[in-house]
Amino acid sequence: MSFFGSTPVTLEQQEQNDKSVKWSVIVAVLASLMIYAYLFTHIASWANLPHPQDLAEGLGIETVNIFDDDKNVDSAMFISSTNRFNSDDERLILFAIIAGAFLSSYFLPLRFKKGSLFFWFLLAMGILYGLRTTTCLLLAHWSVYLVLHVPRPSLKIPYGFLAGALACIAFAKAGDSWLMNTVVLTSWGGGVCVLFNLFIWPAMRFEMFAKGLQTLVVQSALITVGVGAIWQGIQGEAWTLPLGVLLFFWHWERLMMYHVDYKSGRMPEEISPIAYLSIFLTPASLPNWKWGVTIGQGYTYLENNFYCVDKNRLAIEGIKIWGVALIYLVFNDVIRYGLISLFDYFGIEVFSARITRMVSHYAQGGEVTTSSVLATTVLDQIRWMMLWAGSVHFKTGIWRVCGYQMDPYFNKPWMSTNLITFWTRFTFHYREFLVRCFYYPVFFKFFKNNFILRVAVATFAAVTIGNLVWGHMTEGMFYHGLYYYNFAEVLKTWPYFVLLTLGITVSELYLFWRKPTRKPWALDRYWLTDFFAMYCTLQFYCIIHVFAKPSSEATLADCTKLFLIGFGINVD
Repeated sequence: MSFFGSTPVTLEQQEQNDKSVKWSVIVAVLASLMIYAYLFTHIASWANLPHPQDLAEGLGIETVNIFDDDKNVDSAMFISSTNRFNSDDERLILFAIIAGAFLSSYFLPLRFKKGSLFFWFLLAMGILYGLRTTTCLLLAHWSVYLVLHVPRPSLKIPYGFLAGALACIAFAKAGDSWLMNTVVLTSWGGGVCVLFNLFIWPAMRFEMFAKGLQTLVVQSALITVGVGAIWQGIQGEAWTLPLGVLLFFWHWERLMMYHVDYKSGRMPEEISPIAYLSIFLTPASLPNWKWGVTIGQGYTYLENNFYCVDKNRLAIEGIKIWGVALIYLVFNDVIRYGLISLFDYFGIEVFSARITRMVSHYAQGGEVTTSSVLATTVLDQIRWMMLWAGSVHFKTGIWRVCGYQMDPYFNKPWMSTNLITFWTRFTFHYREFLVRCFYYPVFFKFFKNNFILRVAVATFAAVTIGNLVWGHMTEGMFYHGLYYYNFAEVLKTWPYFVLLTLGITVSELYLFWRKPTRKPWALDRYWLTDFFAMYCTLQFYCIIHVFAKPSSEATLADCTKLFLIGFGINVD
């Protein structure tokens, strides 16, 4: 990947990469989905096959912490915020949709591939979430499209009317008469069409208004969080957001990256609605909607990674990533509880690998040792990574089999020997969001004659300001509700972001001045040095999470004391 993104791919290259058809690859993809369906759904019962748990026990495999009551694998992969079906049926629908999306993207002509992914997404959304939620989500993205990409004159009336029709379906109450429903739909469509054609689009001829409105729609998630928290703090009543709007807000980081591409001129001035919608609304966003939401990034990244290599190679890579995901999804609890038992055997209390429990125990007057702080912070991050890794690897695999050379979210973070490498390997797409939206704008604009200040301020803008406010603040409020208390609780974690900023800044400056000449993990006399650097990197990142995951009764002083205990310093 280049400094500003992946290398552009030409239409001719894409067509060349789309030519060959290998039935063995097709069978392998569908067989992989069948394995997932067998392990995570009721398909074994329907087909009169042995249940996964019975099969595992027959092979002599230990089944503790793997299966649930219906003898299927107890998976951390799920469909968020809907209860129209049970979890197993939701996953079966998901796998069927992915199979259809793969076949469409594999066989259809190149110009129809992205549109087919959008079609399969809409079908899945309609089944899993219902018409109103699906339409509400579509309306939100359609509004963004109409603000960022003002249509040509011949399309303004139908595009404006469509926005109104979507709004009517999403929010208007259906009547008993088809005639009345038609009148209501027409009224909404006409009213919104007039709003866009007579007011919004004419006003966008003025640059200040256009930029302000574009920023408003792109930053709508953060604005809603801030205003909603203040409103609740003053009025005592929390806003309840429609599910479709909430699902749209989970795209806020990718919208910001799309906006960066839009403002930089690295994308066409005019793109089709399907080209826009297929960026955000694809089958890969369906599983664990709120996890790894930055996967896919903006326009340029996806455009440059679409059919950039042979589609069969991409599909095989997707199958391999699904294999890695399967290991995490099946064995994450086995590994987690195994590590906890190992530390318990050696007499080191790790509080079920939960930093919050350790902080709460200490805040209530309990004793915590240095070994407990070091072990608990590391195990908590391992627990979190394994929990996420199954789902985000599966999402990455969907992108791959559908034709995108998607980078993995996690990429062997334990091989990192410094915080710069770790930040890239641990949360690649989220790191790209922070770098592109916050680090680059500051780095290329301020303190051009002072390298130290330039790096330090740019890192602070990304890792503290962007990470805390645009990243964790918005996410925390959407998880727990638009309450002022939740707003304040997220702000309490500021020391974590400041310490992470300092660690990354020092690493950046050290690597710049030292200019390493050897490749890490080379089999030479410095191998042990690499191992030590790896441990220090991981342990520093883990131990500062004492400030990121405090309990409600813990004070900043409690967290600071625990942090110091991790270094063997007891200030009591």
